[in-house]
Amino acid sequence: MKRTPQYDLRYIKTEHLIQETFKNMLLEMDYAQISIKELTQRAMINRKTFYLHYNSLDELLGKLQVELYMEMMESLSDMTLPQDLEQLVRTLFPFWANADGVNEKILRSQGNFPIGKSPGEYVWKKIFHRFGPNSACSNCTEDELRVAEVFLSGSFASIFMHWVASDRKIPLEEIMQLTVKLISQGLRALEET
Repeated sequence: MKRTPQYDLRYIKTEHLIQETFKNMLLEMDYAQISIKELTQRAMINRKTFYLHYNSLDELLGKLQVELYMEMMESLSDMTLPQDLEQLVRTLFPFWANADGVNEKILRSQGNFPIGKSPGEYVWKKIFHRFGPNSACSNCTEDELRVAEVFLSGSFASIFMHWVASDRKIPLEEIMQLTVKLISQGLRALEET
Protein backbone atom coordinates (compact mmCIF):
# COMPACT_ATOMS: atom_id res chain seq x y z
CA MET A 1 0.00 0.00 0.00
CA LYS A 2 1.41 3.38 -1.05
CA ARG A 3 1.58 5.96 1.73
CA THR A 4 0.35 9.49 1.16
CA PRO A 5 3.03 12.14 1.78
CA GLN A 6 1.42 13.60 4.92
CA TYR A 7 1.68 10.20 6.64
CA ASP A 8 5.11 9.19 5.32
CA LEU A 9 7.66 9.85 8.06
CA ARG A 10 10.47 10.41 5.53
CA TYR A 11 8.35 12.95 3.69
CA ILE A 12 7.53 14.76 6.94
CA LYS A 13 11.18 14.83 8.02
CA THR A 14 12.27 16.18 4.64
CA GLU A 15 9.54 18.82 4.74
CA HIS A 16 10.77 19.92 8.15
CA LEU A 17 14.40 19.95 6.94
CA ILE A 18 13.50 22.13 3.94
CA GLN A 19 11.58 24.59 6.11
CA GLU A 20 14.29 24.80 8.79
CA THR A 21 17.04 25.27 6.21
CA PHE A 22 14.97 28.00 4.56
CA LYS A 23 14.40 29.75 7.90
CA ASN A 24 18.11 29.63 8.73
CA MET A 25 18.93 31.12 5.36
CA LEU A 26 16.37 33.91 5.94
CA LEU A 27 18.23 34.85 9.10
CA GLU A 28 21.43 35.24 7.07
CA MET A 29 20.14 36.92 3.91
CA ASP A 30 17.16 38.54 2.23
CA TYR A 31 14.55 36.35 0.62
CA ALA A 32 15.51 37.56 -2.87
CA GLN A 33 19.04 36.20 -2.34
CA ILE A 34 17.93 32.64 -1.58
CA SER A 35 18.10 30.11 -4.39
CA ILE A 36 16.76 26.58 -4.60
CA LYS A 37 20.27 25.44 -5.53
CA GLU A 38 21.80 26.79 -2.32
CA LEU A 39 18.88 25.67 -0.17
CA THR A 40 19.12 22.09 -1.47
CA GLN A 41 22.90 22.08 -1.01
CA ARG A 42 22.58 23.22 2.59
CA ALA A 43 19.79 20.74 3.30
CA MET A 44 21.81 18.02 1.56
CA ILE A 45 18.92 16.99 -0.66
CA ASN A 46 18.63 17.06 -4.43
CA ARG A 47 16.50 19.52 -6.37
CA LYS A 48 14.06 16.79 -7.36
CA THR A 49 13.33 16.19 -3.67
CA PHE A 50 12.65 19.90 -3.15
CA TYR A 51 10.20 19.86 -6.07
CA LEU A 52 8.34 16.91 -4.56
CA HIS A 53 7.44 19.30 -1.71
CA TYR A 54 7.21 22.73 -3.39
CA ASN A 55 6.91 24.09 -6.92
CA SER A 56 8.97 27.16 -6.02
CA LEU A 57 10.54 29.16 -3.20
CA ASP A 58 7.48 31.42 -3.35
CA GLU A 59 5.25 28.44 -2.56
CA LEU A 60 7.46 27.58 0.44
CA LEU A 61 7.40 31.20 1.63
CA GLY A 62 3.63 31.37 1.11
CA LYS A 63 3.02 28.22 3.13
CA LEU A 64 5.04 29.57 6.06
CA GLN A 65 3.30 32.96 5.86
CA VAL A 66 -0.15 31.37 5.85
CA GLU A 67 0.77 29.18 8.85
CA LEU A 68 1.81 32.28 10.82
CA TYR A 69 -1.30 34.22 9.78
CA MET A 70 -3.61 31.34 10.64
CA GLU A 71 -2.35 31.32 14.23
CA MET A 72 -3.28 34.98 14.49
CA MET A 73 -6.61 34.50 12.67
CA GLU A 74 -7.89 32.21 15.42
CA SER A 75 -8.04 35.21 17.74
CA LEU A 76 -10.28 37.03 15.23
CA SER A 77 -12.91 34.33 14.92
CA ASP A 78 -15.79 36.37 16.37
CA MET A 79 -14.88 39.65 14.68
CA THR A 80 -17.06 41.46 12.16
CA LEU A 81 -16.14 44.54 10.19
CA PRO A 82 -16.38 47.47 10.37
CA GLN A 83 -17.63 47.21 13.96
CA ASP A 84 -14.50 45.45 15.19
CA LEU A 85 -11.91 47.49 13.28
CA GLU A 86 -10.17 48.45 16.51
CA GLN A 87 -9.98 44.79 17.58
CA LEU A 88 -8.47 43.96 14.19
CA VAL A 89 -5.81 46.68 14.52
CA ARG A 90 -5.08 45.69 18.14
CA THR A 91 -4.57 42.11 17.03
CA LEU A 92 -2.58 42.65 13.84
CA PHE A 93 -0.19 45.40 14.98
CA PRO A 94 1.17 43.52 18.02
CA PHE A 95 1.24 40.28 16.00
CA TRP A 96 3.50 41.86 13.39
CA ALA A 97 5.38 44.09 15.83
CA ASN A 98 6.29 41.23 18.17
CA ALA A 99 7.29 38.66 15.56
CA ASP A 100 10.72 37.22 16.33
CA GLY A 101 13.62 37.44 13.87
CA VAL A 102 12.78 34.62 11.50
CA ASN A 103 9.01 35.08 11.68
CA GLU A 104 9.40 38.80 11.03
CA LYS A 105 11.46 38.03 7.93
CA ILE A 106 8.91 35.46 6.79
CA LEU A 107 6.06 37.97 7.20
CA ARG A 108 7.96 40.83 5.54
CA SER A 109 9.36 38.86 2.59
CA GLN A 110 7.69 39.54 -0.72
CA GLY A 111 7.30 36.55 -2.95
CA ASN A 112 6.31 36.74 -6.59
CA PHE A 113 2.65 35.84 -6.19
CA PRO A 114 -0.01 36.44 -8.85
CA ILE A 115 -2.34 39.35 -8.09
CA GLY A 116 -4.95 38.20 -5.59
CA LYS A 117 -3.01 35.07 -4.63
CA SER A 118 -0.51 36.25 -2.02
CA PRO A 119 -0.78 34.95 1.56
CA GLY A 120 -1.53 38.47 2.79
CA GLU A 121 -4.39 38.81 0.33
CA TYR A 122 -5.66 35.38 1.38
CA VAL A 123 -5.78 36.57 5.00
CA TRP A 124 -7.54 39.83 4.12
CA LYS A 125 -10.12 37.87 2.13
CA LYS A 126 -10.71 35.69 5.21
CA ILE A 127 -11.13 38.83 7.32
CA PHE A 128 -13.50 40.42 4.82
CA HIS A 129 -15.69 37.34 4.64
CA ARG A 130 -16.57 38.17 8.22
CA PHE A 131 -18.77 41.06 7.12
CA GLY A 132 -22.03 40.13 8.75
CA PRO A 133 -25.61 40.98 7.84
CA ASN A 134 -25.53 43.85 10.35
CA SER A 135 -22.40 45.44 8.91
CA ALA A 136 -22.21 48.66 6.96
CA CYS A 137 -21.47 46.62 3.83
CA SER A 138 -24.40 44.23 4.00
CA ASN A 139 -25.71 45.64 0.69
CA CYS A 140 -22.32 45.97 -1.01
CA THR A 141 -21.61 44.24 -4.28
CA GLU A 142 -18.65 41.86 -4.61
CA ASP A 143 -16.75 44.59 -6.48
CA GLU A 144 -17.42 47.12 -3.72
CA LEU A 145 -16.25 44.62 -1.10
CA ARG A 146 -13.08 44.00 -3.11
CA VAL A 147 -12.35 47.75 -3.25
CA ALA A 148 -12.93 48.00 0.52
CA GLU A 149 -10.63 45.01 1.05
CA VAL A 150 -7.88 46.63 -1.05
CA PHE A 151 -8.32 49.91 0.84
CA LEU A 152 -8.14 48.28 4.27
CA SER A 153 -5.27 45.92 3.53
CA GLY A 154 -3.27 48.57 1.67
CA SER A 155 -3.83 51.21 4.34
CA PHE A 156 -2.99 48.89 7.18
CA ALA A 157 0.12 47.44 5.54
CA SER A 158 1.40 50.86 4.44
CA ILE A 159 0.97 52.38 7.88
CA PHE A 160 2.62 49.42 9.57
CA MET A 161 5.57 49.28 7.14
CA HIS A 162 6.13 53.03 7.47
CA TRP A 163 6.05 52.71 11.26
CA VAL A 164 8.70 49.95 11.15
CA ALA A 165 10.85 51.87 8.61
CA SER A 166 10.77 54.96 10.84
CA ASP A 167 12.18 52.91 13.73
CA ARG A 168 8.83 52.79 15.51
CA LYS A 169 9.18 56.37 16.75
CA ILE A 170 5.47 56.58 17.55
CA PRO A 171 4.60 54.35 20.53
CA LEU A 172 2.64 51.21 19.64
CA GLU A 173 -0.53 52.35 21.45
CA GLU A 174 -0.51 55.70 19.63
CA ILE A 175 0.09 54.19 16.17
CA MET A 176 -2.77 51.73 16.74
CA GLN A 177 -5.14 54.55 17.74
CA LEU A 178 -4.06 56.65 14.75
CA THR A 179 -4.51 53.70 12.39
CA VAL A 180 -8.06 53.08 13.61
CA LYS A 181 -8.90 56.78 13.26
CA LEU A 182 -7.42 57.11 9.77
CA ILE A 183 -9.03 53.95 8.43
CA SER A 184 -12.43 54.67 9.94
CA GLN A 185 -12.55 58.47 9.48
CA GLY A 186 -10.04 59.22 6.72
CA LEU A 187 -8.02 62.43 6.77
CA ARG A 188 -10.66 64.18 8.90
CA ALA A 189 -9.24 62.24 11.83
CA LEU A 190 -6.14 64.46 11.62
CA GLU A 191 -8.22 67.54 12.37
CA GLU A 192 -8.86 66.14 15.86
CA THR A 193 -5.18 65.56 16.74
